[in-house]
Amino acid sequence: MRRVVFAAVPPIQILDLTGPYEVFARCGGYRVELVSNAPRGLVSSSSGLVLRGAKHYRTVRGDVDTLIVPGGDGAEELYCDSAFLRWLAAMSGRVRRIGSICTGATLLAAAGILDDRRATTHWKWCAKLAREYPRVNFEEDPIYIKDGHVYTSAGVTAGIDLALALVEEDRGHRKAIEIARDLVVFLRRSGGQSQFSSLLFAQASARRPIEDLQAWILDHLADDLSVASLAVRCGMSSRHFARVFAAEKKMTPARFVERARVETAQVLLDGSKDGIKEIAASCGFGSGDSMRRSFLRVLGLNARDYLSRAAKLNAAKRPRSR
Repeated sequence: MRRVVFAAVPPIQILDLTGPYEVFARCGGYRVELVSNAPRGLVSSSSGLVLRGAKHYRTVRGDVDTLIVPGGDGAEELYCDSAFLRWLAAMSGRVRRIGSICTGATLLAAAGILDDRRATTHWKWCAKLAREYPRVNFEEDPIYIKDGHVYTSAGVTAGIDLALALVEEDRGHRKAIEIARDLVVFLRRSGGQSQFSSLLFAQASARRPIEDLQAWILDHLADDLSVASLAVRCGMSSRHFARVFAAEKKMTPARFVERARVETAQVLLDGSKDGIKEIAASCGFGSGDSMRRSFLRVLGLNARDYLSRAAKLNAAKRPRSR
């Protein structure tokens, strides 16, 4: 049974901890523990909830497979002493893999674990951490990054994506999908997915008709999604609809539809056994050539190149025999 330890510096962002924790706990085959630098085993959170029963980090004995550091105000402000950072650095050399969720990357960076590595964190913090830790190559776009045995993830729910990826490394793709479905996770995003996804901002409109339309588009990518058709659904003229949509989303309806189709195709290419033609049809591209052209416009590479790159990344993620 693999031992997974979450090391929290309170106050934490509670979803940074509970989301990934639940993935491992629900999967089975893992012994999941919470440790902290907090006295009396009480781990506070920014939402006001307090978790009980955490052990002190100094009591950790024996082998640890995976160590994960959640983010939050405690991590961001380094509410820990140098002894905790030295412990993290020492544990990095003992564990098979170590990772952070969201701004938990601050603690890994402060401990020197991210020096000369690629890393990510919540996009709002990337520039700040890049200035404070110039030896770390922070990237604000990816959902999560693996560099050697060190893993870092973007904000909050991206920790669930990272945890599912770690489960996939250990237990295979089928088990990760099973856990994602059990948790009713809408999409299991790969590390190459962007923090600035159209799918993530699908409900970020001030106008309810536009908000509802975006959700409908994601469920009907193979339908007629022309401006005229979408305008009818919103009860607007084509010209007025195009103007309102562009003002709300800072992009044209056609651009949004193309990005939504490309991002959905990325997910399917990462996890589906269907071929390019089948995925193109299900996402509304009409043909594989059309999908390739859209991939070039949105991602700068065609679908076949993306599929090849994803295969190489998946191969690199498979654990090597020890």
